[in-house]
Amino acid sequence: MPDFVRENLGARALDKAYTAASLSHEFVEENADYLPEVSLANFIAEIGREVGAKNIGLMWSPSLTVLDYGNWGKYVLSAATLGEALTRANKAMPLHSSTDRTTFRFEGQNAYYGYKFGLRQHSTYPDIAFSALGSVLSIFRNFLGNNWRPMSINCDFPEVSVPDDAEITFGCPVHWNTQTLEICFRIADLKTTAKPRAQSPVTLADLKRQYLPCIPQTYVETVTAVLQQHFDTQGISLERTARALDIGERSLQRYLMTEGVNFRSVSRRVKIVRAKELLREKQLTVQQVAIDLGYDNPQNFTRAFKNETGIPPGRYAKQSNN
Repeated sequence: MPDFVRENLGARALDKAYTAASLSHEFVEENADYLPEVSLANFIAEIGREVGAKNIGLMWSPSLTVLDYGNWGKYVLSAATLGEALTRANKAMPLHSSTDRTTFRFEGQNAYYGYKFGLRQHSTYPDIAFSALGSVLSIFRNFLGNNWRPMSINCDFPEVSVPDDAEITFGCPVHWNTQTLEICFRIADLKTTAKPRAQSPVTLADLKRQYLPCIPQTYVETVTAVLQQHFDTQGISLERTARALDIGERSLQRYLMTEGVNFRSVSRRVKIVRAKELLREKQLTVQQVAIDLGYDNPQNFTRAFKNETGIPPGRYAKQSNN
């Protein structure tokens, strides 16, 4: 999506979308860590507002592919048949999203591959759904060719303002207000094979090693993952973190309290971990690290670091070996 926005709408639109989603360029374009689904939704919503376009998901849907997800997409597409690829996507979905899931069902000679979102209530859900359809359809095209089209698509939301655009984009009839977001195709297509790819094989074990450490298991871990994304020019704050998770500041504090911590203690811990990383590199002075982490002055940073680690940051830097 960022590449599509940059190439078609310009860097300014991309910057505004990142800000609205409480994300940084570096995190999205260089990392594979945890990304709150609401941040993706807010990113898409801001792009729609910026260009004044409804159904923006239809604009970039044809250009999306599961390969945008790195090794996750490579694992799916390295399957021997379309049926195995869709099964792999289904099995590995928890490594891609902690809330989204895919479904399979069969009816006569037809098969239906569905996608269920954990964030259906968001105002931009239709665009999220169109985006997901684009990525999933890339799996089909990998095996059936670029000219292949679904028999039909079921959308689990009301008809959009220009329904013909959806049928033109996907090249098939589109049904609205259905129970599930689904792609309908022939069961016989499941046996279709693809030409072997010249790439190193990616296994499910590879994905688990890469993605499992990134998936938060508790609310503290979720907040920690979001804070780690915010080491940029906008900085760490309660307001920005709450916005990234699409909840109120009081609610965020309340959820943290149920796990025995508060926002200040979590953010302090995250900053100290980041400080250790920076000090071990020995490229920044203690004062520069303090400024980078948003402390008012080096003394406050030194005090916080010593309280957390037992030694001042200067000594930690001297004792550390890269």
